[in-house]
Amino acid sequence: MDYGYDYGYEYGYDYPVSYGNGGDAAVTMLLTVYLVVLAVILAVTLASYIFHSIGLYTIGKRMGREYAWLAFIPFARDYFHGELAGEILLKNKSIKNPGIWKLVLPIIYSAVAGVLFVFLFVAAIGAGAVSSINGNQTGGIVAFSTTLIVLYIVILVIAVAYSAVYSVLRILIDIQIYEKFTARNMAVVHSVLSGIIPLYEAICFFVMRNKPFNPGMEPQLTPPPIPPVPPVYPGGPTAGGPLPGGPNPAGPVQENPIPDVTDFAPEQPENKTE
Repeated sequence: MDYGYDYGYEYGYDYPVSYGNGGDAAVTMLLTVYLVVLAVILAVTLASYIFHSIGLYTIGKRMGREYAWLAFIPFARDYFHGELAGEILLKNKSIKNPGIWKLVLPIIYSAVAGVLFVFLFVAAIGAGAVSSINGNQTGGIVAFSTTLIVLYIVILVIAVAYSAVYSVLRILIDIQIYEKFTARNMAVVHSVLSGIIPLYEAICFFVMRNKPFNPGMEPQLTPPPIPPVPPVYPGGPTAGGPLPGGPNPAGPVQENPIPDVTDFAPEQPENKTE
């Protein structure tokens, strides 16, 4: 039966549907944090480079170094930093050229670590290949993995040893520079903190660059005095006579005799008697 009712169901659902909004927000936040951290690192690095270079340059100029401009050149500034300290005296030995060691040590470490990495990596591949050829796939994977672990441990030990040696050298260099401007104990404290806290060493050099030198630490800016030359008196050796109060190397002095006035008297005519 039809009662004349029209049941029409027309419902509209308009809900905003979005996919991945949470993931996009997380990626944006991580990217923002990464960019902020990168900007801070770059700013600290640039400030450290500028303060460190200006401090080293000014101290070098005050110490009379002609090549103080090396403080602004990468790698060369490491050499100049060490040379400002001078010879480092230890108990039984001494480091005569700390600037050269500070420049060469990173190069030696990089070369040794690189050669060792290539050698052990090739050894790991060879061990895995030999095991695989013998039909032992699992043994090849185990040999390769074991060699890589040994490689990692060896390089880690070398890195730790290098870091310790380089840090000690840097502290010794800083101590000898800082103690020109401050007490020995404070120089040690500043040197240790310089190796731990970023930007600390650069700020110390920048602050100390115009401080007066400690007594006894002043640089020798003028050549040593020339010994006095004995004066030459008239009648001395160069003039043919002896020095006053000294022997005559040319022999006894011949005094000129005073001529007799009679030698110059006019001749009198002879009286002739006729």
